This record gives sequence, C-alpha cells and structure tokens, in this order.
Amino acid sequence: MNVLAHLPLLLLMPDSKLPTTAQPVDLTGRQLGDYQLLRRLGRGGMADVYLAKQGSLRRNIALKILKPDLAKDASYVKRFQREAQAAANLVQANIVQIYEVGELQGFHFIAQEYVQGRNLKQYLNRYGAVEPVMAVNVIRQCALALQKAGELSVIHRDIKPENIMLSTKGEVKITDFGLARINNSASKQALTSVGITMGTPLYMSPEQVEGTAIDQRSDIYSLGVTAYHMLAGHPPFQGDTALVIAVQHVKDTAVPLNDLRRDIPIELCQLIEKMMAKDPSDRVDSATQLIKDLRRIKIDLDEDWEMIVEKLATSEQYAMESSIGWSQAKLEATRQLQTVMKGNLQPWWRSGATFSALLFLCILGTAGGWGVATQTAPPALLNVEQIAQSDVPKMETAEQQYTAAQMASDRFEKSLQEKYWLAVEQNFPIADAPTNTKNKRILIIRRSKERLAEFYMKDGQWDKAFAIFNEFVQYDELLGKEFRDIGYAGQAIVFDEMSVERFQGGEEERLAKIRTAVGNVKTTSSLNSLMKSLFEKVKKKVDRSLDSFEGLGIPDEIQNESSQFFQFFKVSLSS
Repeated sequence: MNVLAHLPLLLLMPDSKLPTTAQPVDLTGRQLGDYQLLRRLGRGGMADVYLAKQGSLRRNIALKILKPDLAKDASYVKRFQREAQAAANLVQANIVQIYEVGELQGFHFIAQEYVQGRNLKQYLNRYGAVEPVMAVNVIRQCALALQKAGELSVIHRDIKPENIMLSTKGEVKITDFGLARINNSASKQALTSVGITMGTPLYMSPEQVEGTAIDQRSDIYSLGVTAYHMLAGHPPFQGDTALVIAVQHVKDTAVPLNDLRRDIPIELCQLIEKMMAKDPSDRVDSATQLIKDLRRIKIDLDEDWEMIVEKLATSEQYAMESSIGWSQAKLEATRQLQTVMKGNLQPWWRSGATFSALLFLCILGTAGGWGVATQTAPPALLNVEQIAQSDVPKMETAEQQYTAAQMASDRFEKSLQEKYWLAVEQNFPIADAPTNTKNKRILIIRRSKERLAEFYMKDGQWDKAFAIFNEFVQYDELLGKEFRDIGYAGQAIVFDEMSVERFQGGEEERLAKIRTAVGNVKTTSSLNSLMKSLFEKVKKKVDRSLDSFEGLGIPDEIQNESSQFFQFFKVSLSS
C-alpha cells in the first residue's frame, strides 16, 4: 500500500503553505475588562496564555488570547470559540475548567482555571524520563479526564505533554480542547471532517494521519505515545519533518519499552504497547477499560509520588513568587511613567524642564524596577549576559538556593550553571544549620552535589565528577546509604568513560575498578533515570566480560583460582 497516497493534504503541504503568525506582542501589564495581565505563561500556535488577576473575584486565572493576526480569519475565531464550548461542559477534576469566553478591546479570549505548576513537556525537558510510579499516576488521571469526555462524546484529538498540566498539589489536568470534536456525524457544529488532519505529528494516531474516522481510541493512542515518551525520555517516532514522523506512526513499530529500561513492570510495558496498537480494534477500547487495566499493574502508586509533588510545589512556588515580584516592579514603573505623561498637557519637546524631569523619572523607574527584579526575579526573566557578569544571588533558604540552581540548569551558559550548584553549599554550609534542621540541610547539599556531578559528566569533566562520587562512598550509614550507591554507580560510570592511559595497570586495572564499583552497588532504587540508564549500560558490559571469561577455554587451574572472585561478582550483579 502506498502510504503517501492516503496521507491528508495538510501533512503534505510545504511549510510555505502553512499559516504563519506575525511577531508576537507581549500584553503583560494590560488591563482587559476585569482582567489584569500579570505575565505571559506560554505561547502556542493559535494563542498566548497569560496569568491574570480577575478583579471582581480576586482570583488568579489563565487568560488565553487568540493571536491578533489569526483573529482576522473567521475559521480560527470559530475554532477558538469551539474550544471553550467543548470544554465548558466537561466539569471534572482532571480537566482545566473554562470560566468565560468573549472579546475585549478587539482581543478574543478564554478565561480558564489557572493551574499552578507546569506542563508535562516542561517537566520532561527539565528532569528527563520519569519513574514508573509517575507514569502510572499521569496515565490514570488523564484516563479519568478522557472518561468524562467520552461520556459527552468529545474527542480531544491533541493529547500530548504540552496539553497535560501537573499541578503543585499532584493533580494532573488536561487542557487545550482547541482541536476537540463532538463525535456526532449529524452535528452541524463540527469544524473538521474526515480527510482533514489536525493534531501534533509526534503524538498523532495512525487514523488521524490517514484522515479517516476517529473515536476515543485515537486519544488513547496519543496518551500511549505520551506515556512512552515519559518512560523512554523521548517520543517513539522522530524525524526531520512532519511527514517522516507521520509515516512512522502508520508503518513502524516502536522499540519495546522493556528493551530500553529494565525497571518498568512488564504489565505496564504491555499496556502502553496495546494503547499504541496501529489498528484501533487492537487497542484499549475506552478510557474506562484503561482505568481497569491500570489497576492490574502491580505498583505502589504512593511510592515516590509525594516526592515528585513536593519537587513541583517547591520549584513552582519560588518561580511564582519571584516572577510576580518582577512583574509588579515593571507594572509600577509603567504606572509612574503613565501618570507623568497624563499630567503633561504641553508636549515634552516644547519644554526642556519637563523633558528633563520625564527623562529622570524614566531612568529612576527603570533602575528601581531593575533593582527589585534582581532581588526577586527568577532566572528565566532576566537577561543572561547581565546575570553572567554578577555573582549568583543568595536566597533566603537552602531550598530556594537549590531551586534557583535547578531553574538555571537549562537556561544559562555552563560556567554559570556550575556556579549556581556550587552556591548551594557555599551559601548554606552544614556547619551553620540549626540543630533541628541539620539533617534536612545535609540532604539538600548532597542532592545539589549529585546534580553537580551529573553536570560534570555531561560536560566531560570526569575528574570533578569522580571527586564527588568518591566523597559519596565515604558517607556514614545513617544518612549516606543511598548516596553510597549513587557514589559507587558514579564511579563505575566514570571508570568506564576514562581512557585506559589513566590507569597504571592498563585495561585490566580499569576493568577491575569497574567491577569493584559495580559490585558495591547494593540497589539501584536510589539512582535517578539518567544515572540508572548509564549504570545499566556499564553493568551489561561487566556481565558480557564475565561470560566471555568463562567461555574462552582458559586452563582449569587458572579458572579455579579466579572462580571464587568471579562468582562473587555474579552474585552481586544478580542481587
């Protein structure tokens, strides 16, 4: 079958034919009716989303505003309004609630529930592949949302990490029903029909790609692809163009998850594989059935989930407080300038004194706003070059210093990232910690060193990474057990990456050190996804080297002398 012949026109159009948008305008600081726009939260293909204050109800909401150039096209306005209509009736804890839809000052908007947290894509970009317990929690809560949508015959059609919100309270919410469709062939409200493909190629079902009829099983496929991305750290199909990816969804089979990670329950791997079946009839047939299937997976849903939620809450609280402080500083400076402008009845160019005063106030307002911003703004809102020229700011607590380092880790140049991680211990040494919080301070500093070691490994600074791992293996039993495992695993990874010339005994000495380090790792439960993945690769090499030793036909007397040594490692690796 010629797959290309069945792909809808949208996927085959050259990029020049796709809709384009003008240079984005930041509306931060504007007052639209009852809404004061505080800061921009994100930008999408059709709309920008702002954190706004609703004055009448004194609450924060998310205000989605259709891009002005798209508002000129009636079809986009209609689709935008359809999003609100599709989601307004879906009242369920795992669906972002719609409050109002309308037009103010020429801007088409949707006022909706503000979810304090971040979307799943942002989480994956920052932390990488997730633990199975998090994947199951996300799938389950998304399934509950799709179950409600299914009751009203609504198909989302664009399930992907960007449209899955993770709140600081551990709630998972689906948003953006901009492509949603009521599955009723008699409905005159349907904006799309068979043959017109909508969605995101990385997560699109085969029937969406081919432009054939869809039902809720299409959303289940996209959720399965999202689950695969969560656990593998990348989508199952990737390519340079939308067309290449689309063809893979139709023709190719993804690499099995259990080939990529050994720590995922086989039942979970099989369920995700079933969700991603090419033929809809082979998939999980409904969200209700998906929820039932998830219950059969043997996994403790509470395990580590609280830690994940706490991580979201801590980082997001700091980002929220900081960025609002920055926004308020900008708004105050703007208000001062507007007041002065309104008071000047005579044009400024006719009065040198007025001009001088206005210039002074502008400079003062800018300096004042910048001063407040440098004390409170998160790294994402500051100019990178300005930060690079100054010292890393000291936060009020070790937790905030750690969070600041996390936020800097994917935004700044490498030298500054290193400084942020080093600042955690430099600004909050263990010796200065109060007795009742000393253990907590110890854990925060050790976590920062763990992240710093990972930074060094990614940057190829193996000596610095090894120094941290060597420190970990010397920790005491009380607070150092899990870090000792991290230390030994890190040593094995570093030894595996170092050149043979670094070892006086050559390759034999290097392999011996790797085996010793691997054998000292009691459990991999303390390792995060990155470390676990790297360690498993090293461990496989050790397994192969042991098997090769036994199959080389070495004389019995030599094997007997070494058998006890190798048996020890085999037992250690299997435990």
